[in-house]
Amino acid sequence: MARNRSTPSETPGFAQARARLDEILAEVEDEHADVDQLAERVREAAELIRLCRDRLAAARAQLVAVVADLAAVEQTVARDTDSAPAEDGEEDSDDADEDESASAGRLPF
Repeated sequence: MARNRSTPSETPGFAQARARLDEILAEVEDEHADVDQLAERVREAAELIRLCRDRLAAARAQLVAVVADLAAVEQTVARDTDSAPAEDGEEDSDDADEDESASAGRLPF
């Protein structure tokens, strides 16, 4: 089976690393696998797993930051909407309570 190993200066992307892990798994599961190459394949797989875990952790951190930013925007919009005067000069408290409960947990856009 052809190897898709990256040179030391090239770090594979997540998709490439995942594809190579699938190749290694197929090689290891093959009953005619070269036992002499097994340790090398396991070492390569361990490096690729580490890389994938690092990429997943980085993506998770970015997603958490984006969600936090969106929550901050939602709070700002809600605060600005709550502090804006009613169009007719009077606020109907029953309508305000219904609007607030209907939009809870949803983005304002």
